[in-house]
Amino acid sequence: MTRKEFVKICGVLGISLPFQTVLASCDNSDDNVKPTIFSGTVLIIGAGAAGMSTAYLLAQKGIDFKILEASTTYGGRIKHDTTFADFPIPLGAEWLHVDRTVFDTAVNNDAVDIKTNTKGYAVNDLVGYYDGTYATTSLSRAFGSFEDQKFINSSWLDFFETYIVPSIQLQFTFKTQVSSINYEGDKVIVKDINDQTFEADKVVITVPLKMLQKNSISFTPSLPDNKQKAIQNAPVWGGIKVFIEFTEKFYPVYLTFPDSETSVGQRLYYDASYGQNSTKNIIGLFAVGEQAQQYQNLSESAQRDFILKELDTIFEGKASANYVKHIVQNWDEEPFIQGAYLADNASSRTSRILSSSVNNKLYFAGDAYTQEADWGAVHNAIRSAKDVVEEIA
Repeated sequence: MTRKEFVKICGVLGISLPFQTVLASCDNSDDNVKPTIFSGTVLIIGAGAAGMSTAYLLAQKGIDFKILEASTTYGGRIKHDTTFADFPIPLGAEWLHVDRTVFDTAVNNDAVDIKTNTKGYAVNDLVGYYDGTYATTSLSRAFGSFEDQKFINSSWLDFFETYIVPSIQLQFTFKTQVSSINYEGDKVIVKDINDQTFEADKVVITVPLKMLQKNSISFTPSLPDNKQKAIQNAPVWGGIKVFIEFTEKFYPVYLTFPDSETSVGQRLYYDASYGQNSTKNIIGLFAVGEQAQQYQNLSESAQRDFILKELDTIFEGKASANYVKHIVQNWDEEPFIQGAYLADNASSRTSRILSSSVNNKLYFAGDAYTQEADWGAVHNAIRSAKDVVEEIA
């Protein structure tokens, strides 16, 4: 089964600061936490959603861990921008694609009152479709069952900074790009590009799949053949997001095209201000796979002009007439990420092989390393972290 088939069955459209602390989240002990018999140390490679979730759950169990992150901050593909508008602009993961119980899974503490505000879409929200002529219909007619929710004046990163980061923030080591992992001895030896050495009993690898495909980390001994093949053959979509502010709202909640959802990629425009406590008129462009390339291959000014022309054609010149400013996040250009996520047309067998542990020493957590017929979203990263911690402890 591919993720696309899984999403279709579920009736879901597939289409990611200062610390904000909550007193209860600083003490993340809870009756939900089962005792562990593991007393060793764990190194986590990567401080995205999966890496932070893994660290948080290990901390709940009292397991010693450290997080090594190649960039200068945590978050990875859940990063946001707080300067473009009067609400956080999610440059990566934007929606909650499942119900809110995934927040409980992440926090794993019944004593914590999760106050993150989300809002679902209304069945009569307007969806536009353009195939040379423009037409509109209701969201329920266009998408059927639609579970996605928007974060309201918040984001996935805000959720992690509020509930997850406070209990793990002392364990981050930034600007540490791992180059090799040797797991042939009793201990796992990890080295970075500056030849700095780290040692642990177990290592959890949460780096984006594209980085493994580029052999950014060498393994001694080599990874099992089936895992190497799964890594190299896995289709990984590139991705770009663009946000544009206009003086007037002339667009629907979603704007789709004949190529909005295909086996080689996706693209659509959407109302990024939807549900926000804001008077800003901001449209978002989401594009992955082949559909992203028409935007990614342009220079910055040409990219803006191309998008405005595309919208002008549909909305009778209103885009250029009302343009204020824009911001671009091309995930292919992020040095330690270099892509969006495992393609929807991948096989669930691929994600399961990617998620399998090696020699009870190496573990893999992330949106691509899942044990379910679903991947590519933050909830998958959270669930995979939970699976890994349960396997370790």
